[in-house]
Amino acid sequence: MKARFSLDAMRARKLAELPALKKRLREAPARTRRLHGFAPAPGAVTVIAELKQASPSAGKIRTVEPVAQARAYERGGAGALSVLTDGSFFGGSYDDLEAVCASADLPVLCKEFVYFPEQVECAYRAGADMVLLIARALGARELRDLYARVAVTGMIPLVEIHESGELVKVLPLQAPLLMVNSRNLETLAIDRAAAARTLGEIPRNVGKIAASGIESRADMEPFLEMGARGFLVGSALMKSADPASMIRELRDVR
Repeated sequence: MKARFSLDAMRARKLAELPALKKRLREAPARTRRLHGFAPAPGAVTVIAELKQASPSAGKIRTVEPVAQARAYERGGAGALSVLTDGSFFGGSYDDLEAVCASADLPVLCKEFVYFPEQVECAYRAGADMVLLIARALGARELRDLYARVAVTGMIPLVEIHESGELVKVLPLQAPLLMVNSRNLETLAIDRAAAARTLGEIPRNVGKIAASGIESRADMEPFLEMGARGFLVGSALMKSADPASMIRELRDVR
C-alpha cells in the first residue's frame, strides 16, 4: 500500500533518516564549491528549474540522469536549479544534489522538507546555495532557528508560504525572498488565484517567487501582475521532451 503524504508523516520520515544523514556527514568531505548568490532580476522572468522524478500529486513522472537534465535547464537560460533530495515521495537524493552542484555553475536550491540542523549541513556539504524552509511545516521557533542555521553557512534560506496568514510567522525573519506555493501541502490542491492574492500581500521590498502548477507563460501572468519575478517550475519541465525550449518560452525569449 502506498504511503499517504502529509507533513506529519514527512516529519516522521525525516526523523527516521537522521542516523543515515549523520553517517553521511561523518564521511563527507569539506565543501569546495563556491557559494552562488541568487535574486530574481527585477525586469525579467527568472525560472528556477526543478529536478524531481516523482511527486505525491503526480506519482512517477520520469526517470532522468540529473546532471544531463540540469544541463538542459542551463541551456534554456534557467536562473537557478532546484533539486529534490527526498527519496520517499519525490525520487530524489543528496547524491543527486551533490552531482548537480558539482557540474552546474548556477545557484542550486536544496528542495527538502527540512526539520533538523543535520539536513542543513548535508545541503551545505553537497554544495547547495539555497535551502527551502516550509513555514507550514515548522513552528515559529523552529523556523527561526533553522533560518539562522542556514544563513550562518552563507546559503540563502528560501522560506515558502501557502497563504497570507503565514506572513505573521515569516515577516519577522526579514527574509529577502519569499516563495508562495500554489499547492496546499495538506490537500495537494492547487489554487493559483489564492496564491496570486497572497503574493500581493508580501511587502514590495521582498523578492517574490511563485511555485507549483506552472505549465505555460499564461499561468505566470497573474503572478507577474502581483510582482513575482521568480518562478519555480518542476513537473512541466520534467515531462517536457525539450525542457530548454520550454524555459525559453516561459522566459518569453525566442
